[in-house]
Formats: sequence, C-alpha cells, structure tokens
Amino acid sequence: MAYSDFTQVSQLEDKFGIQQKLTRIFDIVAPLEPSDLLKNELQESFSLPLLTEKAKSELLIAPIFKELRRHNHFTISFYSGYLFDVQPENGLTGYCDYLFTTETQSIDIKAPVFCIVEAKNRSVEEGIAQAGASMIAAKIFNDRKQRPTEAIFGCVTTAYEWIFLKLDNNILEIDITKRYSLEEHSLPYLLGALQAIVQQFHS
Repeated sequence: MAYSDFTQVSQLEDKFGIQQKLTRIFDIVAPLEPSDLLKNELQESFSLPLLTEKAKSELLIAPIFKELRRHNHFTISFYSGYLFDVQPENGLTGYCDYLFTTETQSIDIKAPVFCIVEAKNRSVEEGIAQAGASMIAAKIFNDRKQRPTEAIFGCVTTAYEWIFLKLDNNILEIDITKRYSLEEHSLPYLLGALQAIVQQFHS
C-alpha cells in the first residue's frame, strides 16, 4: 500500500483516526502579483501540448513554485517526484509530486516539511485522500525529526484548478468552497494563498 492507494478520505478516518472538515482555510487572501517572468513562462507553456499530468506539472505547476521561491528570496525549497518513505507498514510511502520544506541546503528531504502538493490530470477531488495521507506522513516525519509544526498544508491541482487542505492535529480541513486557477484574475490570489502558507513558517 502507498499514498496513491488512499482514494477516499474515509480510509484516513478508519486507519489514522482523522476527522474531515469542510471549511474555508484562508479567511482573506492578499493577492500577490505575478512577475513578468512567470507570466511569460506560462504564456509560452500554454502554447504547448498539455494533455498529460507530467506536461502540466513541468510546464504549469513548477513555474508557480519557482516564482514562490524567488519571492521568498530562496528561503524555501521544494522537491518534485521524491520518494517519501515514512511509515510503509501503514501505507505512508510512495512518491510525492511536490513537497515543500524550509531546509534549502540539502539534496535530501529535511524537516520541517510544511506543504504537500498532489497533481492530478483530471479532477482535484480524486487527489484529496492521497494528499491527506502524504500530509499525515509529513506530520509524523517532522515529529520524528524533532521539528514539529503546528499544521501541515496541502494542495491538489490539475494545474488549471487548485484547492487547499490543512491538517491541524487530527482534523483534515478541506476547502472546496474556494478554488483557484491560472486565469489572469485568479493567479494573484493563488500566489497569495501559497504565500500565506509560507509566511506561517517564516513568521
């Protein structure tokens, strides 16, 4: 069993005692205007074939995260497609599409991990349980490394649509009321939501 085998949030409830809560995670999001570099990169990417999860991940999602790193003066790092082997006996193993940490001087994943991002090709809903399992693993990982965090954030995206999650103790908060996109009117708010997460770990 691995992260990808978690397809229903009820599996997390049964296995880990997690409770789910549908709620708004961000009360107010301050928009963060994208740089010309990001806008040009996305514009170029939109002219390419984007039919696969891999293409969307490389050409649309990764540029968003690189922008976030630049905005925060490279004080955060993200790992793409890394094996995150935390608790295999409970299915907390497998590859994470994107994993964020405040450790910037290591080629290996170091605690604290503060955000997990799961990319899906078709719909964001199909990745909620998988992202939730990865977030539980991140909490265990941080605790094991004696770098606990108050919460772990998560995101599921198709590149065109983004929703956010938050694991606070044993409550998995799922925000399906506010969805973000790469559209011109929404992109600053997507960047703002991601920045709000980063700021919680750089306060």
